[in-house]
Amino acid sequence: MTARAFVLGGGVAGIAAAFHAKDLGYAVTLIESHRWLGGRAFSRQDDKLGVEIDNGPHVVLGCYAEFRALLRRIGTEQLFERQPTLTLRLREVGGRLHELRLPGLSPKLGLGLAALRFAGMGIGARLRLLRGAVAALFAGREEESLDAWLVRHRQHGAPRRFLWDPLCRAVANAPASAVSARLFLATLLRALGHGSAGAAIWFPRAGWSRVLGEPAASALSREGVEVRLATQVVGLEVESEQVRRVLLSDANAIALGPQDAVVSALPWHQVAKVLGDCAPTRMHQVPGSAITTVHFAGMRVPDDGPLVCLVDGDPFHFVCRRPGAKADRVAVLASGDFPGSTEVDAAIRLARAQLARTFPGIDTSAGVARVIRMPMATAVFGPKEAQGRFVPGRHPTVGNLWICGDATATGVPSTLEGAALSARTLAAGSRGLRPIARH
Repeated sequence: MTARAFVLGGGVAGIAAAFHAKDLGYAVTLIESHRWLGGRAFSRQDDKLGVEIDNGPHVVLGCYAEFRALLRRIGTEQLFERQPTLTLRLREVGGRLHELRLPGLSPKLGLGLAALRFAGMGIGARLRLLRGAVAALFAGREEESLDAWLVRHRQHGAPRRFLWDPLCRAVANAPASAVSARLFLATLLRALGHGSAGAAIWFPRAGWSRVLGEPAASALSREGVEVRLATQVVGLEVESEQVRRVLLSDANAIALGPQDAVVSALPWHQVAKVLGDCAPTRMHQVPGSAITTVHFAGMRVPDDGPLVCLVDGDPFHFVCRRPGAKADRVAVLASGDFPGSTEVDAAIRLARAQLARTFPGIDTSAGVARVIRMPMATAVFGPKEAQGRFVPGRHPTVGNLWICGDATATGVPSTLEGAALSARTLAAGSRGLRPIARH
């Protein structure tokens, strides 16, 4: 009888883990509590706005090798608009627009050259930014926050406002004071180490359910993976250091044989609820950061491209628009919590006010709005949390339980790439899923 693998969670890590387990010879069942796949990257049709909206804008970098491999497997890598190199557009209060663009040479050298060429700051600030760009080529101290690293390398003022703070929000979805310098810089170097195209941002031209969840469900089904949607796992029954049964919310259970495996690809903040005493000690203690997005229809905002960083953004940090979308469709995104983020009317009022400050002259009272808030959008790794991440792989005491997900130790923050990379790590190495012999 073929060994079975039960993958818990249908986000990016769960989808990728299901494919990897199938490749290793398992009969795979993917179990997801929602009625869709995609985890924290999904979209839905909104009748109020008359358009498909994402739960929150997500972008991809050209260096996201594992996530791109997943997109190719489900057949949707072509659904992205790709920059030729990293290009950041930034708007200040008052409307002044800037562009920071990596030249088409080695990105590691190009970051320093881009700093010198950036016209948004004086020569003294550009020289300090050059110093920071050189310092970024070396790892930060293990116990150091990005905030402390910026202070140590004199990145205050314009360098921080125009580069480091926007990048930190984009990469880690948190302020520099909450983020590990070593982890952030490793992510930056990962992007810069793959050529100009590796550092470039990719923007989806369709909603995330059409990019990820729906095609993944079809591809998994074609490859013989059973997908159980709207099925909630509430616990594991463990005996003699083996998972014996997977417990479901409808009082049913899945009994496991001696060769069967359980793969947890659950969000980090749900691990303790489902795995109980089997949960890695520190994983569920990692703090999370929210994303609040206000989608507008009927408001014409100058089109600066798919992503605009709001310099000194308060409380919103980015203006986003889907490539090819109508001119009056735009979204404003806030990274982290802010006063009023849980109140719909307050969030809309604050978004309109910030757009008015940033784009003088536009009619910010126009159009209708929809607020989408994800309270635990990403895990946040400060210096302490970054050091204690669980390495994707076999549980240390439960022999047939494996764990992956974007909060595990992948070397990158809680991102789409981190989720896909964790599943790849799970399928390789001494702690990875064992291949099943084919007869």
